[in-house]
This record gives sequence, C-alpha cells and structure tokens, in this order.
Amino acid sequence: MAQAATDRDSYGVLVGWTHHPMGSKLDLRLQCVQSTRGLQRDEVDSHHVVMTREQAAVLANYLFEVTQRHPPRKRGLLSRWFGN
Repeated sequence: MAQAATDRDSYGVLVGWTHHPMGSKLDLRLQCVQSTRGLQRDEVDSHHVVMTREQAAVLANYLFEVTQRHPPRKRGLLSRWFGN
C-alpha cells in the first residue's frame, strides 16, 4: 500500500474518534491535528468516514494485524466473579 504522496494527502496526528450508527452503516469520525501546536490552539479537524459494518470489521482486523495485537477477549462469568 505504499504510494507516493499527492497534493490531496493530508497528514496529522489522531487525537480522538467516535462512531455513530447509520442504519446498516457506521459514521466513523476521526479527530486530527496538524501539529502539537494545533492541539494547543484547539485546531482539531474532524473527518467523517461512512462505511459498512463489514468494512469496519475488516479495518479493525487490519489494525490488530499491523500492530501485532489481539482483540480483547471476553471474560466468562466465573472470571468476572473471581477476578481471573
């Protein structure tokens, strides 16, 4: 996926995100700043990405893979009761 940067590319630091259901789709809102100075001046840009739930699952799996992390496991009832 490595490609040359274009004039349409924008780089920043991710500082937050939220999502809102839209029927069968999701609105993923990414909040970014261009620099740490922008964060201090409250210059947060919001980018909305509308995707299907399947696309969101593929994105989540991709992020787990590239970060070499695992999704959080669900704890069973006994584990929750006894703190294991």
